[in-house]
Amino acid sequence: MVSQPFSRMVIAPNDPEEIIKIAISRAKKRNLGLKGDKLVKVKTTSLAYLSTLYNYTIIRLRRICLSVPRIDNLHPFYRELTSLLIDINRFKKALAKLYSASKVLEGILDEERDKLRKARNIREVKLVKKEALGRYFSVMDSLKEDLKVIRGYQLTLGRLQAIDPEVKTIVIAGPPNVGKSSLVRVLSRAKPEVREYPFTTKSLTVGHIEMDDGSKVQIVDTPGLLDRPLSSRNKIELQAVLALRYLARVIIFLIDPSETCGYPLERQLKVLREVEESFKGVPIIKALNKVDITPKEKIEEVTRILQDKVYRISALRKINVDVLLQEVLGYLLKNH
Repeated sequence: MVSQPFSRMVIAPNDPEEIIKIAISRAKKRNLGLKGDKLVKVKTTSLAYLSTLYNYTIIRLRRICLSVPRIDNLHPFYRELTSLLIDINRFKKALAKLYSASKVLEGILDEERDKLRKARNIREVKLVKKEALGRYFSVMDSLKEDLKVIRGYQLTLGRLQAIDPEVKTIVIAGPPNVGKSSLVRVLSRAKPEVREYPFTTKSLTVGHIEMDDGSKVQIVDTPGLLDRPLSSRNKIELQAVLALRYLARVIIFLIDPSETCGYPLERQLKVLREVEESFKGVPIIKALNKVDITPKEKIEEVTRILQDKVYRISALRKINVDVLLQEVLGYLLKNH
């Protein structure tokens, strides 16, 4: 099953205290049950305590850092979404500080262990241990804000749904209520999945088709994104549209010539022109939906205006949907 790139992150705690409590608990359990010379016993016990405390913390911090995928290496689709959702530079700086802190702790542990080994009496051992604990708490206290930032961004990125950008993808576009979701349902081999995405107030509908060669195709309906003029978009929505450019291999643009969608033809064509402008290089196949309830003269009029090959379909009645599908799949086989 496809997973999104941030699904396996080790989530940072909200406060360093959560790491400290577990580290101390583990360190206290290191009861070595030693007998003999008291100085040797205190030294060995203190070494075990500090080693457990520091090493658990170092490993925990590094697991958090190393579990985050390198954003620069992500597919452009997910890279754009990441930049849309979080401050990437702030995230990188916080992660770098966390990893740097693990290196600092590693250095402190080496220094303090060396001092413990050289301690000449129990008083010196206790002083070294106290110093080591003070330095440990100082480093951890400096990570409070960074852990909060990392956790917040991780939780945001973890909510992204899985869409495989490497799979051939058909994007269904068009104004609201022209029948996009209905077309996805009709084209899909199984019931489409509904997925929440943080850049739109509505859900994405994702369906799948298996081609003759055994490969899979995703069909994505994008409510709230490619359904109205881009000139009315805010910055976040524009970036989300940009992300879709990396996903779409072909676009099916639906037009409702009956205008029962609630949008006049002129408005629908404006959306089409802006999608064409924004997705240069991506083939756009135009289809007139709801032909079963549209007067023939109106269909002919819209066909003349478009001056392109236009498919006349009814997603609801499944009229010519198979013809449209074969055209799209034929294009994908031929060009990808």
